[in-house]
Amino acid sequence: MKTKVFDNGLVVKHRKSAVILELGKDNNTDYRFVFYFKTLEEFAEFRDYTKEVATSIWTNLTPRIAESEGADYWEYYDRQLDNNGYINLFKDKICIERPSLECERLYQFNKRRMESFLYDLLHIEGLVQ
Repeated sequence: MKTKVFDNGLVVKHRKSAVILELGKDNNTDYRFVFYFKTLEEFAEFRDYTKEVATSIWTNLTPRIAESEGADYWEYYDRQLDNNGYINLFKDKICIERPSLECERLYQFNKRRMESFLYDLLHIEGLVQ
């Protein structure tokens, strides 16, 4: 599994069918985390890496607006942990509520949720390329 750790402590991993966000540091006491991007370059690095790994997994990935609850990345159900995780994207930070204290995994994207997340990453106000 390929992994990249960002300066703000967020870890992006990917495998054959998922992109996974994890904690960079061991923290088993908190559910909620805020990962700030201090500069536009840090945000661009996260955006570009996320897009790169997602398109390497799903060759026909198309960033697009979420048109259903199943496509909206805001909430996801983690079957293994039997609980929901949540994520909110802002132009200078990502806020994540992980599904369980048992695991360092914060969020796991499937293809459709990644498409809507990438759409927002690429079109976030003030950071449009």
